[in-house]
Amino acid sequence: MDAALPPRHLVVFGRLVRRERRARDLSQEAFAHATRLTPKHVSQIERARSDLRFSTLLQIARGLGFSPGELLSLFDEQLAAAQEG
Repeated sequence: MDAALPPRHLVVFGRLVRRERRARDLSQEAFAHATRLTPKHVSQIERARSDLRFSTLLQIARGLGFSPGELLSLFDEQLAAAQEG
């Protein structure tokens, strides 16, 4: 198992996905079904253990009710806040 810390952008994105999923009262399983991802993949993304493809980002945005631009804008805000703190 790799003990290295994941890149900050993956941590921030994973936390954003988890926060928004929970705000919609979705389990990982329900969210996985809505996005056509596996629950394992959702878990890996939320724990910053998986980088993702553009198509996966689109699926996540749709599953959360965002446009891709809205999701990336939220991500950018969170990343900037993480870099400040």
